[in-house]
Amino acid sequence: MERTEKNVRLGFTLPIGSADKAVELAKGARDLGYEEVWMAEVNGGDSYALAGAVAQGLPGLRLGTAVVPAQTRTPMMHAMAAMTLSQLTDGNFILGLGLSSPNIVHDWGGQPYDKPLTRMREHVEVLRQMLTGAKTTYEGKTLSVKGFRLGSSPVGEVPIYLGALNKMMLRLTGALCDGICLNMVPESALPQVLREVRAGAEEAGRDPNAIEVVARLHVMLIDDPSMGRNMIRTVFGAYAATPGYNKCFEWLGFEKEARQIRESFAKRDRAGVAAGVTDRLCDAMAIAGPAETIRARVRAYAEAGIDVCVINPLADPSAVPKVLDEISGCLDGLNLRNSGVIRATT
Repeated sequence: MERTEKNVRLGFTLPIGSADKAVELAKGARDLGYEEVWMAEVNGGDSYALAGAVAQGLPGLRLGTAVVPAQTRTPMMHAMAAMTLSQLTDGNFILGLGLSSPNIVHDWGGQPYDKPLTRMREHVEVLRQMLTGAKTTYEGKTLSVKGFRLGSSPVGEVPIYLGALNKMMLRLTGALCDGICLNMVPESALPQVLREVRAGAEEAGRDPNAIEVVARLHVMLIDDPSMGRNMIRTVFGAYAATPGYNKCFEWLGFEKEARQIRESFAKRDRAGVAAGVTDRLCDAMAIAGPAETIRARVRAYAEAGIDVCVINPLADPSAVPKVLDEISGCLDGLNLRNSGVIRATT
C-alpha cells in the first residue's frame, strides 16, 4: 500500500534558552510556516513540561519528543506524561524515546545502561499496554510492572517513535514502532539507514510505508563554513566518542574518524578527539554555512527520505528567530510520493 502525494513538513526543536520564552518562540516559528515542535532533552528544560506549555499556547500544533531518554523515568511516568499531552493536544502528540548515553543515564541519572535492545523493546511493549488504558502487569529482563492502570485515557492511540542509530535498533524500530527519530545522519547515508528500518518492518509483517521518518537537523547560520565546523567540533565532538554514535559513524563509513576518536577519548586526549572530528564528519553531524547552503541541504534531506525535517538552530537564543526566518520556506513546493522508508530504499 502506498501513500498518496504529500508535503514533507518542517519543524523545529525546543528547548532553546529559558523556558519562559518557549511558547513565544514557538508562535514565531509557526507564523514562519514551521508546522511542528519537537522537544529534545539533555540537561535543560523538561520535555514533557515544555510540550504542555506549547500545547496550551498553540492549540492544534503537532508536538513530539525527539527524544526523551527511556531509562531516566519509569514507564508509568512516561505513560502518564504521554496521556496528559495527548489530551492537551487533542491526540496530536508523539512519544519519542531513546537510549541517550552512558553519561546522561548512568553517570548523571544513576540508572543502568546495559542490554540496550532488550530495554527498548520492553519499554515499547510496556508503554503500548499502558497507553491502551489496560491494567498492566509485565515481567521482563529489565522492566517489571505489577497492576498499573492509567487513571484516564489518551485521545486516540499515542504513536511511539524511537531514536535509533545502529542496525539492530533500526530493525527494532521497524518491527515495533510508528516512526523513527534520526540524529546526525548525513543525507547520503539515509538509504543505508532506512533499509534496516524497512527490513525490520518486513520481517515483522508490517508495512514500512506506515513508518514516519523524522530527522533533527542541527544548523549553524554562518558566512564562513570552516569557522562553523570548528564550532561544531566543540559542540558535538564528545557525542562522537559515546558508544552508540561512535559505532554508528563507523558503520556509516567514518571508520578512521571513529577509531581515532574512540582511542583518543580512552586516553583522555582532547586534541586527538578534536582531530578525529574531520570536516567530513562535521558535515555529517550538522549543517554550517550561509542560508542558501542550509536551505539546499534541508531540501536534500527531504528528497532523500525524510518526512519531517526538524531544525535545531545552533545559535544564541536571541538569534534563533533570524535563523528560522532565513531558512523558512525551504521545502515549499516539494511534493514527494511515499514515506521516507519506501522512498529512500527503492
